[in-house]
Amino acid sequence: MAVTGSHVGPRHCHTSGRVIDIRMRAWVAAARHMGFEMDPRELTEDEAAVLRDVTAWWKANRDWMRRADILRLESADPAVIAEQQLAEDGARFVVFAGRAESSEQILPRPLRLTQLDPEARYRITLRNRADAVGLSRGAPALKTGDLILTGQYLMGQGINLPWSFPLTMWVCEGERL
Repeated sequence: MAVTGSHVGPRHCHTSGRVIDIRMRAWVAAARHMGFEMDPRELTEDEAAVLRDVTAWWKANRDWMRRADILRLESADPAVIAEQQLAEDGARFVVFAGRAESSEQILPRPLRLTQLDPEARYRITLRNRADAVGLSRGAPALKTGDLILTGQYLMGQGINLPWSFPLTMWVCEGERL
């Protein structure tokens, strides 16, 4: 077994010099072996609440994620870096889709998933739906509720994520029904 550590660092990143929102820092860490490498006294009340929420999510999912296949997803938008973590039994997955920079595209492009059962139906939940900004172009269905789609649809057409600013992350959970 191999472990990739990823820690929630300080607001002001000591390696890049950037100031990165706690949501992005926490979800990046939650995609791996989550840890903390910062002074928690620097957190605002909102940041502490976000960190508690993401940490609770990670603790609830770490057992199956530890053994999951990590699959890089091909994004039609070069500004989006995405992966899908698929449970050993294929019954659940999580997609982490991060926007590294401003997109040159006007509308978000669908993100196609991989290695699902084409005949199965999956419930898709945007875990951090509350982070969707009012500027979101269009009305992607995930912004307002869960979806039930076939594996064939998810791998062929994909899911439309809400528009987002740079250095933000969408987290989509999938469960085979």
